[in-house]
Amino acid sequence: MLTTLLIERVPRLQRHYDLPPRGPRLAPRPLLVMLYALFLVTGIAQAAIVPLLPRLATVYGLSPSDTALLLALPGLATLTVSVPAGIAADRFGARRATLAAAALVVVSSVLQAVPLLAVLVVGRIVFGVAFGILWTTGMAWLSEIDSGTKGGRLGPSVTCSSVGVMAGPAVGGIIAQRFGMGVPFLLIAAVGLIVVAVLTLGSHSEPALRPDDAVALAPHTSVRALVSLMRRPGVAAGAGGLVVSGAVSGVSQLLITLGLHHYGLSTGKIGLAFTSAAVCYIAVSAWTVKLGERARTLRFNAIATLALSVALLPALAGGGPPALVFALLLTAVPRAVIGTVAYSLAAQESEDGPLESGEGFVFGMLNGAWAGAMVVMPLLAGALDQHGGEQAGFLAVIVPSCAIALWLIGRSRPAGGRRLLFRTRW
Repeated sequence: MLTTLLIERVPRLQRHYDLPPRGPRLAPRPLLVMLYALFLVTGIAQAAIVPLLPRLATVYGLSPSDTALLLALPGLATLTVSVPAGIAADRFGARRATLAAAALVVVSSVLQAVPLLAVLVVGRIVFGVAFGILWTTGMAWLSEIDSGTKGGRLGPSVTCSSVGVMAGPAVGGIIAQRFGMGVPFLLIAAVGLIVVAVLTLGSHSEPALRPDDAVALAPHTSVRALVSLMRRPGVAAGAGGLVVSGAVSGVSQLLITLGLHHYGLSTGKIGLAFTSAAVCYIAVSAWTVKLGERARTLRFNAIATLALSVALLPALAGGGPPALVFALLLTAVPRAVIGTVAYSLAAQESEDGPLESGEGFVFGMLNGAWAGAMVVMPLLAGALDQHGGEQAGFLAVIVPSCAIALWLIGRSRPAGGRRLLFRTRW
């Protein structure tokens, strides 16, 4: 994507390479709608398995640690592929990689519908690969067609994904309870196939670049470039917020689901609990998008991260299903803010100038940070829950999240030292 943008924006390079005019067959708005629909389907596929975890643990004889691993597998795959996907998007085009990721979402859904543990595990890994590529190259594709909105078109993708996360538990829980655990994934595959077909037929491919041109214009992806990126306030803020978001989300999906099942709630009721949390997520995400640039600030992200780091305290204090559901709803509010603003913050130019690396690489790094937390924290929380109880599992995410939030609050201050944290202009 970066190489193509450089050529398109420098007239001398356009004349030298004699590139054909490019652009989507679909008008910009329909193309955006279909891209958002892809994020919607992926959100459904991501959350559909959550209410099924207790039943899967019973059918396959999984321990809490094994269930945590099953939940964390997509995050592990996402962690592995996010940065390479970003590099590929910058070099070869975000559209191609995004369509490939969409096809993998369909394949992974079919695999997860097969009633065999080994095939289910493969399907989870394939979905993680697709998820990591999509949230890297899909955001890069949106950024590519984002003409002058300063990341304004990136936020709605989070809202659409949250709609899918809202529908996912209901699709997975209620439909599986009536028709079988494989049926929800088959429905997701069918809808995803339609979206892939429309996007493939309705958008132009990127113009091909010569190999030497791609190498010459490739983004800087060295360790030095990575350190330089993390020094950017927007990139560091987005990465820190997403780490806390991934950690809290993963631990909530594991411990709250197992806790509600322990108290005797059915699969359908567990799915409805997560759907209710997703409704809150959608409302807050839409509100954050509506705020526009007022929400895309370091201090706003820092406030949300601090709130999220303590949102699981009701679950830690006990109180049965009401406390667990309340904590689940409480985490949805700051998670929505972080998810909506993090990518836009990272994509913004700082006072030091534009990003040296391609946007795909930046988004890949953010997704890698989120996925790393999604992998490590559920595994750690599951092990602590098995040996020390659920309070130990919740503490494992609350303590480091608070430390990261305090670090972000410190970075949200201007160079002069005056705090910006509570000086939000409305």
